[in-house]
Amino acid sequence: MKALYVMAMGLVLAGCQSMATDDRSSIWFRVPPGTALVLNRALTIPAQRAHVMLQHGAVATAASEFEVACRFEVRDLGPRVIQPDSFLITAYSSQQEWENYPHTKRFYKTLRLQSEQQSGIMPMVCEYYDWPLSGRPVTQVQIEEALGEYFSFRFPE
Repeated sequence: MKALYVMAMGLVLAGCQSMATDDRSSIWFRVPPGTALVLNRALTIPAQRAHVMLQHGAVATAASEFEVACRFEVRDLGPRVIQPDSFLITAYSSQQEWENYPHTKRFYKTLRLQSEQQSGIMPMVCEYYDWPLSGRPVTQVQIEEALGEYFSFRFPE
């Protein structure tokens, strides 16, 4: 009976383990608190738009929905130039939702950004669409590939 109790407690404690990892290609990677998203070069928000899409390291006029793309958004319509800056990531979450049940799901990560120099910066969303059974949460590596040299992540030491 004692052995059964010890096994049960071991399973309970194992269930409390965090799935977090340092592997940026894992769906369980979480950016640590204090991480900054650094804009390395200016981004131009076109007239009558409030966002730019980045995919495969380039500004995309029409992003493929089935590959990861990131939307950098501001509160007010452009034209506007976002100067190189460091944005503190204040929240980082992973979600998925039905886009066209039961055929298509949207997989996305949301990064809440805060700048001391620039106002009106909205959360960045990195997303793609896939079949429900083959789709996976967006990984950090996919986000970095979509953002290319425009943005880089500065992790706390």
